[in-house]
Amino acid sequence: MSFVDLDDFLARARLRLDPVEGRERLPEGGDIEFLDASAIENIRPAAVLVPIIPRPGGPTALLTHRPDTMPTHPGQVAFPGGKVDPADADEIEAALREAEEEVGVDPSTVQLIARGSPYLTGTAFRIVPVIGVLPADFEPKPDPTEVADVFETPLSFLMSARNHHKRSADWGGQTRHYFEMPYEGHRIWGVTAGIIRALYERLYESEEETEA
Repeated sequence: MSFVDLDDFLARARLRLDPVEGRERLPEGGDIEFLDASAIENIRPAAVLVPIIPRPGGPTALLTHRPDTMPTHPGQVAFPGGKVDPADADEIEAALREAEEEVGVDPSTVQLIARGSPYLTGTAFRIVPVIGVLPADFEPKPDPTEVADVFETPLSFLMSARNHHKRSADWGGQTRHYFEMPYEGHRIWGVTAGIIRALYERLYESEEETEA
């Protein structure tokens, strides 16, 4: 996948992912095999906004670096997001609230598109990715207490399997396989890379296999 047309991407997302409102249909993914029965029973709901920006040079996705002081996934690349608070109506409201707090996204300006497959993490979070389009002139205003850095990655890069490198490591006495997507000095891996990979598989994988 060398080029991603934004209109085509959004049409695929609306067709192949879960609707913004309505019944959840996509199966859960992620690190389910690393969670025992007790962890699954106490799974905590969370959400991230996958913020797409229609830049003149092509659509990009906004990503952040989490501060090293964060209690979970410190220093890692992430989409804006976090746990669902009791005051949040649902995962979508949580994703928008967190994006506003972390990088200054005005929820009223976000064009909500779809929800991706829930991702279960090894730290017992169930993360729902929410696809949303930001204004073309969006400029992030990161909160330094929650975000160490902000950068954008072309959607064409993220939605190409050639940039998805499969790695493995020992974790909790087991071998864990994960994806890594290095981009201009940024190491996109772990949960964030897993969410990106799941989106790619839903939207493009079968066509790339046919082309190959």
